[in-house]
Amino acid sequence: MKNPTVLVLMSTYNGERFLKEQIDSILSQEGVDVRLLVRDDGSTDRTWEILEVYASGYRNIVITRGENVGFVKSFSALVRMALDYTNMEEAAQSTIEEAVQTTPTPPNLGGEFYAFADQDDIWMPKKLMTACSVLKEKDASKPNLFTSNSMQVDAEGKELELFHKGPEPKFRKGNVLVFGTEQGCSMVFNRRAIELYSECEPQLTWHDRWLYHICYFLGSVTYDHRPLFYYRRHENNALANHHAGGLEGEPSKIVRVYRILFVEPPVTNHVEMAKEFYDHFAPRLNTADRRLFKRFIVCRKSIASKIYMLFSRLFIYPYYDVNEGRLLKWLIMAGRL
Repeated sequence: MKNPTVLVLMSTYNGERFLKEQIDSILSQEGVDVRLLVRDDGSTDRTWEILEVYASGYRNIVITRGENVGFVKSFSALVRMALDYTNMEEAAQSTIEEAVQTTPTPPNLGGEFYAFADQDDIWMPKKLMTACSVLKEKDASKPNLFTSNSMQVDAEGKELELFHKGPEPKFRKGNVLVFGTEQGCSMVFNRRAIELYSECEPQLTWHDRWLYHICYFLGSVTYDHRPLFYYRRHENNALANHHAGGLEGEPSKIVRVYRILFVEPPVTNHVEMAKEFYDHFAPRLNTADRRLFKRFIVCRKSIASKIYMLFSRLFIYPYYDVNEGRLLKWLIMAGRL
């Protein structure tokens, strides 16, 4: 039986320290035919040289180099390139004008499934195979997504704790709007998901949050509570150090709340992002979901809408800490998240 094909999309930026270990773990995935498409986002260290060595030695790796546009736009560019390959188009027709193709284009680089990858994690050998076994059973005409838990490790690879260390989160549509997404580096998804992503790319939020919403509201999301990769936390990890406006790294809850409310810039615009999503995808949403979006979008407009947000069972925090969930809802209504 033929192994499923997975095209892994990786954006790199000054990642020389951990890049080799991550690429090796991707190439060592079991039970899948893996291809790797990398866009370097203007690195100034040895990242590009490392990528060139791998690209020269592996026919299933293609690398491109572009200007520094940030990880969200870089991943959006990768999605567009992935569609180009999947449609069997020439790489030169990609919409990323600054990208320079430096390796021969392998035949049929496009995949049956796709995955986002960070440059500094380590994937367990069955990460992609586990995801594909789930996605193969889904309706391919809809956007489908698989995510999993992860084991956090430090810069030396020492295990710290699970990303979700409590019981399995209880996701529902309301808390997806309020509390966001799973880790982008855990995401494996199908072609319909990237088609819808390319149809309307995010302007007000992260690439993974946008894809998560597309799949959750228009298709399906499957979460596996088992850790399937090692998530690296270190001093240069942009997302690990930019978590919820600095909620981590400060032991005092009072100080943390003060920083979020008055010091740190907003991390992401939850309400504005929901409106952006609704404005484009509303015709595809069912009646109940359109009503849910409308209630969330007006949550800052009146006292009544704030009370509804705080106490409605549609917006329950999925990670079991009710007080923290209410705090996050207040931050959203105050325009801080």
